[in-house]
Amino acid sequence: MPREDSDPNRGEAEIREPQPPKWLGALATLAAQAFHSQSPLAPVGCHFHKNDEVAPAQWEVTLFVSSTEVYGGARDGQCVFSCFMIDLRDLMEAFDVVESCYWQAQTLTDDDQLGPHVGVEGLFQGHSVWLRITAQPPSEFESGRVFDQATNELQNLW
Repeated sequence: MPREDSDPNRGEAEIREPQPPKWLGALATLAAQAFHSQSPLAPVGCHFHKNDEVAPAQWEVTLFVSSTEVYGGARDGQCVFSCFMIDLRDLMEAFDVVESCYWQAQTLTDDDQLGPHVGVEGLFQGHSVWLRITAQPPSEFESGRVFDQATNELQNLW
């Protein structure tokens, strides 16, 4: 039989996401300004991790445009992706120093969680950063907005 935890707040503390440093928000905002679309983009998500196993420590940052779930109509329940492009010059100008940049055109292996993406490694406000912008959102993230077919309205969820 599972043991009940005597501290009701313990589970809540375990699932809290770490707070991003302020400089990371500035980088994400600058990088998102390089996104261009003919229609309103779904919300942009950010996943980050500080890799202390390399020297110097490097922040791994992934930005992605969330999917949009369709409510109603023939496509009810389907998730669609925003069509967008990235101005690479604007993206690289967000960094203080660009050490490398690349485009991965295809998923490389069965366990490649990023799939097609643009990557930039460099320095931002004194921090070593490896930024990736994916073509599609990672599968573990829920839709960031919904489209109600009956009312023809978009609603951001996050």
